[in-house]
Amino acid sequence: MSNEPTPLPPDRVSDCAVFEIVGIDLAEPLFLKNGEKVWIALFTCAVYRAIHLELVRSLSSDSFNLAMRRFIARRGRPKTIYSDNGTNFKGSCNELSELDWNQIQREANLERMSWKFNPPNC
Repeated sequence: MSNEPTPLPPDRVSDCAVFEIVGIDLAEPLFLKNGEKVWIALFTCAVYRAIHLELVRSLSSDSFNLAMRRFIARRGRPKTIYSDNGTNFKGSCNELSELDWNQIQREANLERMSWKFNPPNC
């Protein structure tokens, strides 16, 4: 029986800048003092495990794209983005299904980013 660890994917061990390869996930909704419902977009660097948080005011594609643009303005444009948020949001499946994933991916293509994601499946 071998005790060797499973090799990591190339994107996790490549030599690149911080936040050049990122994973994106959305946290469960939070409620502000005024009762407003908001989400947190969690951007995680795949290589260095650094994190960046952005507030998302709604689950609309436009709101998510604004959070993505704020991230890019602060940290630079990522080369590759991984997103898999379907398993974390069973309770809010209906709201997530309203996101226009095709629009989000088109925005990424305009910015020359490779976006690898699984749309939410409920």
